[in-house]
Amino acid sequence: MRSGWIMPGAPASGWRYDLLFTQIAVSFLNPAAFLSVIAALWWTCSVAVLLLSFVASLAHPLRKGRGQEIGRYPPISALVPVKMLHPEFETAQRSLFAQDYPELEIIISAAESDSPAIRAIKKIQAEFPQLRSRFIQSHCDGATSPKLNTLWPAICDAHNDLMLAKDSNLHLGPGELLDLVHQMQSDTGLVSTISIATSPRSFPAWIEASIIDCYHARVLMLADAVGLGFGLGKIMLFRRSDVMRAGGFEGLAWALGEDMAMARMMAALRLRTVLAPGVSHQPLGVRSFSEFWQRQLRWMIVWRVQLPAAFAGDILGSALPTALAGALAATFFGFDATEVAAATLAVWFVLETALCAAKGWPLSLWSLPAFLAREILTPIIWLRALTTLNVTWAGTTCRAGHNNWTRSATVTTPAAPGANK
Repeated sequence: MRSGWIMPGAPASGWRYDLLFTQIAVSFLNPAAFLSVIAALWWTCSVAVLLLSFVASLAHPLRKGRGQEIGRYPPISALVPVKMLHPEFETAQRSLFAQDYPELEIIISAAESDSPAIRAIKKIQAEFPQLRSRFIQSHCDGATSPKLNTLWPAICDAHNDLMLAKDSNLHLGPGELLDLVHQMQSDTGLVSTISIATSPRSFPAWIEASIIDCYHARVLMLADAVGLGFGLGKIMLFRRSDVMRAGGFEGLAWALGEDMAMARMMAALRLRTVLAPGVSHQPLGVRSFSEFWQRQLRWMIVWRVQLPAAFAGDILGSALPTALAGALAATFFGFDATEVAAATLAVWFVLETALCAAKGWPLSLWSLPAFLAREILTPIIWLRALTTLNVTWAGTTCRAGHNNWTRSATVTTPAAPGANK
């Protein structure tokens, strides 16, 4: 009986539950209360991701890859697009040339015929005469991504079907190429690694290191722990035949983020994208504020266009918005808003500092100012990414989005593996 009277023998607990339900329903009719509850859920989810990703990052070295022992390693072509002579350039290239791999072909590709970077890498080629390595000048201009324009002629001209695309500023550890190939199983289409920023030499570089290591790497290690894989363009191991089956050049050319586009193409073939158990290292050196801004803006625009969930998660899972959400919810639940916001930021930065110390990631007196600057700049860059699709990349202005791409060049179709002798 649902009336104002309690019948004899009726359990009072049922009425208490009805009253609680009514109070919650009435609260949701109050806009301020509704916003406070939503803010509390936001704060709870964001802090949970922080704590879980902190644990996952600490446990990441214990992760075992899904690879199996290989009787005979397949021949591989390593492709390195080159543009600028950046910090530790020669060390990064030697890390590839020094890999102990049975059948390795290395192709250096660039849009220019000569540059300081090309001359430096040709000097390194001379140090390893036993390796098959060569230089290709790219005249391709049909892709949105300058990197893909540089890579595609090398993809077409390579002798082997299995390919490693490696950014020129990324260091490979000893034996890392073998480890990557171990992950390429019959149901795998793309293998990438999580990159760690090292050697920041300016304040903008410290800000960027805090984003790459404390945000991107940390969250990717959590995603890896639950079995998710992402295409990350710093290193991509793939089969050329799979790329051609999935759409070839036109399947990639529209995308500014060719790594995400390739992961989507592999998924269309029902092939997995996986992260290797190890990490790679990217020295930052001296970065100007303009370089930092353009790189972060490019990433956010790519996420907005190609991976909206990551774009939304980037702002929702940041420390400052999470602290503000906690402050908004605090009063409704009887806490002091300022104390909750301050405690959220303090715990966040303490955990990030502890993580950097435990993992050997860059950490110095610049770290805390870099954390604070990151939290101020991230919402500004995020809002800018909402209002533009234009990106400056390696001195070239690009425009993201499928609708902004038109085929403007004739591209080469790869020959059968081994045909280009």
